[in-house]
Amino acid sequence: MAITPELKKAVSALPHAEKDKLLFRLLKLNPDLVERLQFELVEQGDSLQQRRDEVEKYIDVMVRQQPYSPGYLMMDLRSANAEITRHVKYTKDKEGEIQLTLHMLRHCLELHTDFIVANLYRADTLQTYLVKRLQVVLQKLGKLHEDLYVEYEADVNYVLGKLHEKIAPRLAAQHLPKSWPS
Repeated sequence: MAITPELKKAVSALPHAEKDKLLFRLLKLNPDLVERLQFELVEQGDSLQQRRDEVEKYIDVMVRQQPYSPGYLMMDLRSANAEITRHVKYTKDKEGEIQLTLHMLRHCLELHTDFIVANLYRADTLQTYLVKRLQVVLQKLGKLHEDLYVEYEADVNYVLGKLHEKIAPRLAAQHLPKSWPS
C-alpha cells in the first residue's frame, strides 16, 4: 500500500514519543534495517574491519571443510558468498566485497584445486560459478581507481591462472583475460 501525502502529514504531526514507539515497532519487523542502523548509527562505521574479519573467518571455515563432491563445495562457496553479500548490504563496503570475494576464491583454489581437477567430469556448475564470481570481481575492480590495483593483482592473477590452467580452461578462455590488469 502506498503512503499517501495525508498519512505523511498525520505521522509528522504525531508527538515525538509516539513517533519513537511506532519506529521501534516497525524496526522489529525489519532485522536488516536494524543491522544497518546498528552499523551506521551506533558503531558509526568504526567496526568495518572487525566485520570484514568476521566474514573472512566464516569464509575460512566454510571453504576449509573437505568437500564430498563439487556440488557440496559450490554450496559452501554460495553460503560464504551470501555472508559477503550480507556484509555489503549492511555496511555498503564495496572494496570489502572485492577483498572478501577474492579471498574466498583464492582460498578455495589453494585448498581444493586437486579435488576439483580429480572431479572435473562432474564439476560443470562449479566451474561456471567460479568463472562468474571472478567476472563480477573484475567488473567491480574496473570501477576502482587504478592505484588500488596493486593490492589485488596477485590474488586476481593467482585465481586467473588456476582457472585458465586446470579448473575451467575452456570457460576461462571465453570469459576471462589471461592476466590482470590487461
